[in-house]
Amino acid sequence: MHSTESSRRQDILAAMIRVVGAKGYKETSVADVIEEAEASRTTFYKHFEDKHDCFLAAYQRMVDQVFGEIVANCDGDATWTTRMTAGLTTLVDRFADDPELARTAIVEVAAAGAEARQLHTEAIARFTRYLDAGRELVPDKQLPENISLMSAGAVSGLIFDELLAGRADRLPDRLPDLLFAMLVPYVGPQAATAEMRKLSAA
Repeated sequence: MHSTESSRRQDILAAMIRVVGAKGYKETSVADVIEEAEASRTTFYKHFEDKHDCFLAAYQRMVDQVFGEIVANCDGDATWTTRMTAGLTTLVDRFADDPELARTAIVEVAAAGAEARQLHTEAIARFTRYLDAGRELVPDKQLPENISLMSAGAVSGLIFDELLAGRADRLPDRLPDLLFAMLVPYVGPQAATAEMRKLSAA
């Protein structure tokens, strides 16, 4: 693909995330997206079949970008708890800085149909693969097979509630609670509380 064409496609994908985050998926039209992207209808349909096709591509790109940022901020040589804290902090700060992206990622994706919900499920599964290393901390405990999904789901649910209420800017204040919810299945309430206090004092 020609670099300019590729650039226009990226502009449309970024516009889709912003518009859906602001207006909601159902209320978003192709006209809204091309206006935001300052692109023509012809350019839009050169790259995408319809709004839904564009949203799926935009969502996948957004997930890849956010994960790239999370991995970049996690020191591979650090302890599991330190890596998980850094990853969660990166995610929360990203969402607080870009409420429209956050709302699209967590709230509006549910309105975009089964394929979009599958992409969201796969995104959470990517988190769980990082969390799974926490099993090594508790070799003697019989942890449920889907413990990482419970942990990621708890965090996702708490973030969903804040975003639904329009409180993306408050997410950093909730970071200690989110960290506790993520760590407690692995390290227990005492150790999770200690990490939460460490974060609050930072």
